[in-house]
Amino acid sequence: MTWESSLLYERLLNEGTRDRLGGSHGADLIVRSYDWQSIAEALAADDWDGVGDRLARDAALLEASGAEAILLCVNTMHKVADKVVDAISVPFFHIVDVAADAILNAGLTTVALLGTGYTMRDPFYRDRMAARGVTTITPDEPDMATVNEIIFGELAKGIFLDDSRDTIRRIVAGLVDKGAEGVVAACTELPLLLRAEDVDVPYFDSVALHVQAALDFSLAAG
Repeated sequence: MTWESSLLYERLLNEGTRDRLGGSHGADLIVRSYDWQSIAEALAADDWDGVGDRLARDAALLEASGAEAILLCVNTMHKVADKVVDAISVPFFHIVDVAADAILNAGLTTVALLGTGYTMRDPFYRDRMAARGVTTITPDEPDMATVNEIIFGELAKGIFLDDSRDTIRRIVAGLVDKGAEGVVAACTELPLLLRAEDVDVPYFDSVALHVQAALDFSLAAG
C-alpha cells in the first residue's frame, strides 16, 4: 500500500498491456491510493475491521466508477479481503491464490514465506496456501523481526540497501535448509529489493503474478 509498490504495480500493468497489444497501448486504470502512515497507525492499533471497512467502501466506489475487476495491491491487507469481496460484484483477484497457483504449476509444494510480520505471523496467508496444497515455512522470530524492519523501516520509505538484500538472502538460504523448495515474496515491496537472480531456488514475485492475473483477465475480456 506504499506508493513505492503502487508505482511498481502501475508500471507492470502498463508495460504488460503495451507488450501484449503493441503500439502505444497502456492500462486503463482507476486507482485509489492511500496515505500509508494512516494505515500503519490503524494496524498498530489492531483496527483491522476499520481498515477492512475502508477498503470495502473504496472498492465499491471503484466499481461504481467503472472498474471491471479489483486488485488489492498489498499482501497483508488480504487478511480482510473477504470484506472487499462482499462489497463488490466484479472479479477480485486474491493475491494468495495466484501465488499458490504459480507455485503448484511449478511442481512445488513447500516454499519459504517472506512478508511483513503480520503476514508471516498471522495464519490467514499460511492457511489459504495450505487449503490449496502449499506448505509455507516462515523464519524464526529474530529473522522474522528483521524482515519486518527491512520492509517498514526501509523499503516502505524508498530505501534499498545491499546489506539488507544480503540479509534476506541469508534468511532464505536458512529456510531452504529447512525444506523450502522456493520462496514467495509475500510483500509487494520485497520485489523492489529482492530479485529472482538473488536466490538459488524458484522465486515467486507476488506483484508480478498478481499483475499477470489481472492482464490475463482484462485483455481476454477486452
